[in-house]
Amino acid sequence: MTSPLRVLSALTAATLTAITVTTVSYAAPLAGPAAESAAPCVRGETEGRGESAVDDGEIRYTEATKYDAVRKHAQKVWQAGPLSKVKIREDTAITVNDLEWRDYKKKDGHGGYYAHRGAVAATDYIYLNKQYLDPPGNLSKPGFQQSVAAHELGHALGLCHKTDRVFSLMWTNVADPPVTGPSAVDKANYKKMWG
Repeated sequence: MTSPLRVLSALTAATLTAITVTTVSYAAPLAGPAAESAAPCVRGETEGRGESAVDDGEIRYTEATKYDAVRKHAQKVWQAGPLSKVKIREDTAITVNDLEWRDYKKKDGHGGYYAHRGAVAATDYIYLNKQYLDPPGNLSKPGFQQSVAAHELGHALGLCHKTDRVFSLMWTNVADPPVTGPSAVDKANYKKMWG
């Protein structure tokens, strides 16, 4: 049975994952054991350590974002309990910066995106779009802001988009009400990748 909900569609490319603003319908998520198992990627995407900003078991980050509270939320939900294998720490003068949080403002339909550069010692980026995350933008409510930031940090951890047939923060669609932290599926995919 298809349940129509207002959602935000996401686009992806080899090095770019962005949340876009659209309305679509999706099927109800699966329940039972399948809801707690690792799920495959959609649309031929790949998931893995090589798609992540992780370097030596950690992500060292810098930030120049006005959305500090939602950045902190994203880091908190991805560091809870069994999700603490990859340490997410602020960059220092003696560490290599793996990830930088930045803001931009553009009417491009994207609430945010992760840009993976993939080279040795290259910095990856999470961009958050003030055009949609600031009032009166349709992502300006805290739950939507948290969802965008946590979703993009999931990509920085190497996770890909998941089908809307399982309950996931990593859906290509962010539902209303938004998912603001990793689901059982996301945790299973994280564990499969990072232990």
